[in-house]
Amino acid sequence: MKYKIEILPSAWEDLKKIQDYYLIQFDLQTATKVSNYILNKIERLENSPDSSTMTADTWLNEQGYRMVISKKHVAIYRKIEDTIYIYHIADTQTEYTKLFY
Repeated sequence: MKYKIEILPSAWEDLKKIQDYYLIQFDLQTATKVSNYILNKIERLENSPDSSTMTADTWLNEQGYRMVISKKHVAIYRKIEDTIYIYHIADTQTEYTKLFY
């Protein structure tokens, strides 16, 4: 079964902030490379949404959230029926679980 992926506005905003950071710190090529890498990792969830890992937060896990790691970043999502909803994209070194509280 192939799942539909829906990146919510909050996650698009997160991705934009990540792109802006890499654009300022490095260059357009690096910013594009990082964002494309994240999006490619998310796209893989279409075929195997359960191949990712649990989050670092017990409450999020109990609510059905999972995460896909793409190097320095993590995309937090939940599978509801045949759709995967991407809620947030964050740096793994931040306290990204607080985005849900």
